[in-house]
Amino acid sequence: MLDRLSALDASFLHGEQSSTPMHVGSVAVLERPREGFDFDAAVEIIRRRLDYLPRYRRRLLSVPGNLARPVWADDVDFDLNYHVRRSALPAPGTDQQLFELVARLIQRPLTGSGRCGRCTTSRVSKATGSRS
Repeated sequence: MLDRLSALDASFLHGEQSSTPMHVGSVAVLERPREGFDFDAAVEIIRRRLDYLPRYRRRLLSVPGNLARPVWADDVDFDLNYHVRRSALPAPGTDQQLFELVARLIQRPLTGSGRCGRCTTSRVSKATGSRS
């Protein structure tokens, strides 16, 4: 049985324009552990938990002629590194710098390739900053 995109989600997908992103984003500010943040270890944790969230390894496929809503299909070319990326804020890593980074990230459409999820970690580029 096909896993078809819901009518509500399809309306968001079809309503998205470069000037009006229709996707949802969020920000979590976490304190760095004393032992430091290991990006590769975090990616490995996500990789191990993907089995519990099969939707995260899928992509949207259009129905020929757009006769029905798109369907979710397993992404045979799934690459976790495409979905989980890292970025760095320049020191001092203010809230305003974080807001600007988030604004740049969230304005990018997600629909071009059918791959619909992204996670970006950010840290301050110098130890004097307040974000990690």
